[in-house]
Amino acid sequence: EFTPATFNDPKLTERLAGAFEKALGGDNVVKWPPIMASEDFGRFSLDNQIPSCMFWLGAVEPAKVEASRKSGKPLPSLHSSLFEPLPEPTLRTGVKAMTTAVLELMKK
Repeated sequence: EFTPATFNDPKLTERLAGAFEKALGGDNVVKWPPIMASEDFGRFSLDNQIPSCMFWLGAVEPAKVEASRKSGKPLPSLHSSLFEPLPEPTLRTGVKAMTTAVLELMKK
């Protein structure tokens, strides 16, 4: 068994990035280059028959992110027992982002 590659549809990704920039502020949306990682999200697109866009949500205290950048020491990853998200702002931003995505995609 295998997990297919996760592929962000370029048109969909640009559309959602624009909507996120309007809703969350341009400084809060970071465009990231493609990476190779193990992720089962690729199954949702049914072998790229359905356009998909997987985005990441910042969840760690900004001061810790900045300290990590300065020191070069990476932060614990999402699946680490040491991962330490800030629940309230993370949930608030995640709900706003997903609501923004749905409303954008429901436009005619």
